[in-house]
Amino acid sequence: METLEANKKVFHAAEVDIKDRALVRSYLFNQPQSVDLQAGALELMLFCVRQGQVTLQASFIPHPLEISTGEAIFLAYPRDEWNVKMIGGEGTEFYTVRMEIGQLHQLINPAFNTHALNQEQRINMRDLMRLIPVSPALIMCFDQLLQNKLNPPFQTLFEQAKFLEIFSLLMESAFGQPGDVCPVALSPAIETKLSKVRRHIMDNISEVPDPDQLANLYDLPRNTLKEGYKFIYGKSIHHFHSDYKLESAMQMLASGEMLVKEIAFKIGYQNPSHFISAFKKKFGYTPKQYVKRET
Repeated sequence: METLEANKKVFHAAEVDIKDRALVRSYLFNQPQSVDLQAGALELMLFCVRQGQVTLQASFIPHPLEISTGEAIFLAYPRDEWNVKMIGGEGTEFYTVRMEIGQLHQLINPAFNTHALNQEQRINMRDLMRLIPVSPALIMCFDQLLQNKLNPPFQTLFEQAKFLEIFSLLMESAFGQPGDVCPVALSPAIETKLSKVRRHIMDNISEVPDPDQLANLYDLPRNTLKEGYKFIYGKSIHHFHSDYKLESAMQMLASGEMLVKEIAFKIGYQNPSHFISAFKKKFGYTPKQYVKRET
């Protein structure tokens, strides 16, 4: 693992080179800042926001793209070399993954012929360039990959395995929804509102979401909110909230900065014992057992 520090007052970055697969990098902006990256015609880049908001200005897209905490997006332009400017405010944290498009296809289908891609340069940009909801569990995978201190050769094995875990979680989140037709009509405007609902739930983690209030707040019919949310994110509103707060708790435990009872109160539990029971039911061990495993 290589640590990069490009002017400590501006931003700090760390990176891991996954041999023959990808380059994974994290960024932490210490002040409002922009960073420029260049990519080749056959290169793909993922941008994933851990905290804050990042504006992406890609050379082949006429308008800026904004991704917020818990969101990711793939970018690629098979026709030519391209560049992107990443703009973020103070405290913004995000990850990038750079890989060849052929590697993406080979990970999904090991029998894929990369020479065919070089000749035809076919890729479905509509399917690829979409906002991907990112869970705290996936963010933890990035942290574990970039912060691991294992020694060779075990470090290489760990990094390869953790990258595959990240990739599989991303693909599941992006394309793993059921193939059934959504029972309610979904327009781009409605999908944007449902994304705002998801952001509201994440930003108010300690509050049990009320579908009626959310429907009124974001001007959505209750049935559209209920069915559309489950179709897009694969979980009901309450199931998503329950999973998100427990996965967030795991992330807080891993940081080692808070006590179990503090985390319980922060995510909305009035009784820490109820939090411990819910955590064990979901993950198979108590918060203290998890911390012991991690250390």
